[in-house]
Amino acid sequence: MIISSLEIQKKRASRVSIFIDGEFALGMSLDLLASLNLKKGMSVSEAEVQLWRSAAIHDEAKSAAYAYLARRAHSRKELYDKLKKKQFPLETIEAVLSQLAEKKLINDAAFAALLVRDRLKKKPVGKNRLQNELRRKGVKRETAERVLATADLNASDLCMKAAERKLKSLAREPDRMKKKKKLSDFLMRRGFEWDIIRQTVDALFRIDEE
Repeated sequence: MIISSLEIQKKRASRVSIFIDGEFALGMSLDLLASLNLKKGMSVSEAEVQLWRSAAIHDEAKSAAYAYLARRAHSRKELYDKLKKKQFPLETIEAVLSQLAEKKLINDAAFAALLVRDRLKKKPVGKNRLQNELRRKGVKRETAERVLATADLNASDLCMKAAERKLKSLAREPDRMKKKKKLSDFLMRRGFEWDIIRQTVDALFRIDEE
């Protein structure tokens, strides 16, 4: 078996198609081609070709993972799900994720801390909402709890800020009880605990009465 030609792919200029004995055998990145030092005219075995195919799949999965991480931080599960959707073999996905973890490019604790800081910068939300989002992202419960325990989550202050903003939009509601219920429901959706919500709503409406 002879590598008969190496051709740059028309739609993906960073990849090359490898032909063996005049027939397409596999595609791979130019970087991988260079690292394997493959050249036209080389004599190869079927076993070598199979190894190259595995290496090419691994390389492509790793490139896809890097592309996702370049856009934003991801949890391990998010990357796993995205690579699985691209139909990479599960063993390849696990190998790539292990490499990324070793290089500290994925770390669920760091990801969770970043997400919590980002969410709190955008708007005041409660612990329950943050826990639910972290769970949806695949962060383990113990990791989420550890991160939230160290985050600046002054529940009373956050709840009051959210309530004061919402109350402005409820100014036209003439029914006092309906207004309180709408405000409470809103704060519940924001993930605040019921005791904090009740204290906040009661405090705001006492102020309103005064």
